[in-house]
Amino acid sequence: MSTRAIAKRAIGRAAASPPLRRRTRAAFADRVNIVYYHYVGGPQPYYADFYSGTTLERLERDLVRLGRWFQFAPLADVIARAPRSGRPLLAITFDDGFDLIAGGALDVLERHGVSATTFVMTSCVGNADLMWRNKLSAIRALRDDEACLRAYNEVAARFAIEPLADARGLLSASARWPLDTKGELADALWHACAMPALDEFLAEHRPYLSWDGLREWIDRGHSVGHHTHSHPFCARLDAAAVEAEIVEPARLLRERLGLGWLPFSYPFGSRLDAATERELFEQRVFDCALGIDGFATAGTPPHRLERAAAEHQFEFEVFGKACAGRPQR
Repeated sequence: MSTRAIAKRAIGRAAASPPLRRRTRAAFADRVNIVYYHYVGGPQPYYADFYSGTTLERLERDLVRLGRWFQFAPLADVIARAPRSGRPLLAITFDDGFDLIAGGALDVLERHGVSATTFVMTSCVGNADLMWRNKLSAIRALRDDEACLRAYNEVAARFAIEPLADARGLLSASARWPLDTKGELADALWHACAMPALDEFLAEHRPYLSWDGLREWIDRGHSVGHHTHSHPFCARLDAAAVEAEIVEPARLLRERLGLGWLPFSYPFGSRLDAATERELFEQRVFDCALGIDGFATAGTPPHRLERAAAEHQFEFEVFGKACAGRPQR
């Protein structure tokens, strides 16, 4: 563990300790408390580069601990600052639309009385595709560095992008890819690395919820949100891409699932410019927009809200930032 990670853990533990507990509780009372996870389960190649050990057992432990500090509530109630008695409200959310039913995460949530929100990418619902970053993770997990590097540089020459000197830099390099070719580049690398046929890989692993699964999720008291069509960096979207990645998928989700209220979460926490964000909110393309920069302070507009990461540095992100960090707005 790095020195920075050790320091963050110490701050988080101090914030939850008896000497600072009152201050931390007061901070939670003045925040819009929302946490997020992604995948829950055992290690998988498509999530190997991002996995932080969020098993069903860890989710259970997290909910037990959070339940001592918060009252679990649906995301809409937390954002509306619904009346509460005692503990501050907390919403649990999940990004990327992974299947939380088949693996048992939904059962864990229900044991703790949690009404959660899953944010889905419309391109991947029903395992129609594998998100481009998950393709890169699977490649790195299933192919050695030498083969991956050789294939990457062949693709880089073909697409006129910067070559790599080390396969370990693949994910950071992909963040600089042109947004309009990110999917094509990921697919080209998949084929260059002689990966299994994508439909066979998806049939084997089935990472995402289906439309029927989303309906079951809703029927069991949970909510569905919008996480773009294909997981871009939203700060870099032009007007046409905003329409394709945010506006049209929002319309699809509302129509197919009968949603009257639709929250939106930003991939990577990369926000649209403030004017576009406000315009989409006022047009009710989405009913709130969430980043990943910690708990927002009470009074933050719904389209400017943030969330705390529950997967990485749990103690610091949830407790440490609220107690010692700069309030988010």
